[in-house]
Amino acid sequence: MIIRNIERPDRAQWDAMWQAYLVFYETSLPDHTTDLTWERFFDASHEFTGFIAEEDGKILGFAHSMLRQSTWEEVGELYLEDLFTIPEARGKGIGRALINHVKEQAIAMGAGCMYWQTKAGNGTARILYDSITQNNDYVQYKINL
Repeated sequence: MIIRNIERPDRAQWDAMWQAYLVFYETSLPDHTTDLTWERFFDASHEFTGFIAEEDGKILGFAHSMLRQSTWEEVGELYLEDLFTIPEARGKGIGRALINHVKEQAIAMGAGCMYWQTKAGNGTARILYDSITQNNDYVQYKINL
């Protein structure tokens, strides 16, 4: 298995996984939002990165992250926004490998920290996350606009 940057020929496999990810989170997005997300991977004006885990030409998982400025950090904080592996690849270290790859990206950028979130009830993911770092005990509030 290798972890690499998302490339344009990955679109069809990424689309299928992106839709499965949205279903997992019980949501949907308009096609134009998905298209915009895809284009941001290739737009140098965005601090938005996408990585995939691949084995024998098959994409097994993805990670999307972005550098955000912070009043608490000199360079900023790297936010791991999306992490997903296909169900048949779970438990094989792919999620951990993607997180570690994003962490190396954060270090290379000079980010002061890296963070992510998940649903409280996402027990499978939380077992992995708890093995990597401690929950920071913050509670998120959100207003949809």
